[in-house]
Amino acid sequence: MKIRFAIALLFAGVCSMDTSLDAGQLLYLASTQDKTIVAYELNAGSGDLTKKFSVDLPGNAGPMAFSPNASFVYTAVTGLQDGKAGVASLKRAKDGSLKLVATATITSRAPYIRADRSGRVLLAAHYGAGDVTTYRIKDGICTDARLDHRKTEKTAHCIELDPSGKFAFVPHTSPNKVYQFRLDAETGKLTPNDPPFATGPDEGHLYHQPRHIAHHPKLRMAYTSNERGGGITAWKFDPKKGTLSKVQTLSTLPPSYDGESAAADIKITPDGRFAYVSNRDVTKRKEGEATKDTLAAIAIDSTTGKMKMIGHYPTAHFPRSFCIDLTGSYVYAAGQNSSALFAYRINQKTGDLKHLRTYETGGVPIWVMCGAVE
Repeated sequence: MKIRFAIALLFAGVCSMDTSLDAGQLLYLASTQDKTIVAYELNAGSGDLTKKFSVDLPGNAGPMAFSPNASFVYTAVTGLQDGKAGVASLKRAKDGSLKLVATATITSRAPYIRADRSGRVLLAAHYGAGDVTTYRIKDGICTDARLDHRKTEKTAHCIELDPSGKFAFVPHTSPNKVYQFRLDAETGKLTPNDPPFATGPDEGHLYHQPRHIAHHPKLRMAYTSNERGGGITAWKFDPKKGTLSKVQTLSTLPPSYDGESAAADIKITPDGRFAYVSNRDVTKRKEGEATKDTLAAIAIDSTTGKMKMIGHYPTAHFPRSFCIDLTGSYVYAAGQNSSALFAYRINQKTGDLKHLRTYETGGVPIWVMCGAVE
């Protein structure tokens, strides 16, 4: 009886797994200079990447996002007719290949976009304009039907949703704030929360100014990369009110770092054990002097959400975007100013990164993300 029960549990566990992970993954890389999205097949055993296909875009590539069921890829684009900005919708086949099906015009350049969990609303943050907008998604295609337009402050760098999809958060670097909204998925309307924003780390830290935000997959916590100087902040998340409160802030720079640095992206492993932050070397260095860009690895306590620094790892110059594969085994960091893509293996016990290989990409790799394929 015990044996049969154990077999039943094992069978149930196998059936409950996301079988798409067993089938494989593609890494998508958006290139601004080449105006393309390039897809690479990801080898689950080695982490090696093999180029599979490329699709042309109607303008300069920007940030990307999947639809909730990953049947579409959205990418912000600039340089359209009359210099307008937009969002391109690309239909995704079972093998992961992409076909451009539509391009919608939006108010201005968006450094970050996200589709809501219903698949009916696309949210965009606008850095220069200092506002956020939402657009109707119909039959998987982002349209230019604007649903809402909320003025915030300049340097709106990112817009992300909490796990429930009811609340939206918009980190702003210069004012050192994270704006907080309630999202109505039916209407696409954003309502300022109470309070309308959470103030970032004290400026005396020298690693303040929230830039990107990621919610923990299991804990009621969120984490921001802090651009100014390079840092990470842990926030307690209230799932009823949809508000943030600061818990802890750490520098993400190596202790002996010499120069100026600006943190960019932040990602958390699927199991929630580790977080990574990209540090961009913005120092005016002498000709021929090596840059000192790094990825910082942080351990997250499984109970409290508190952070502890693990280490720092050299990476491609100006790592604006990076991603963790769907299994939590690999990290891929794109060097915006070097056209290089660094691949790492994550040590599952310690969170340390081992550099595996460097890939040359098209000009100005601006965004990377992974998606499952059959």
